[in-house]
Amino acid sequence: MFCRDCGKQVPSSEAQDQLCLDCRVRRSMADLRDEHARLWRKRERYRSHHGANVAQISRQIARVEDRMALRIREVVSNERRAGELLQRELEAARGQRYAIKGV
Repeated sequence: MFCRDCGKQVPSSEAQDQLCLDCRVRRSMADLRDEHARLWRKRERYRSHHGANVAQISRQIARVEDRMALRIREVVSNERRAGELLQRELEAARGQRYAIKGV
């Protein structure tokens, strides 16, 4: 079967709701990626404009990353694969930090 989002061919045993594992994880992470990017921009803004101590915001970012890991583990049973997907999602979140959102 083919994933309806990415078009990748996947065994039907791995597909759920016509989505491959990668797409299910990516969809489930969207809100957390947005929150991560928002907090990161806030931390950078406070650091550059206010010269403020950003330890609290850094702890918030760490909590979001922990929630990302938990959410991936809910979707992915294989620990190694979950680790790979978490790494990919963290990279995507870090890349999204400075993306300008459309209105």
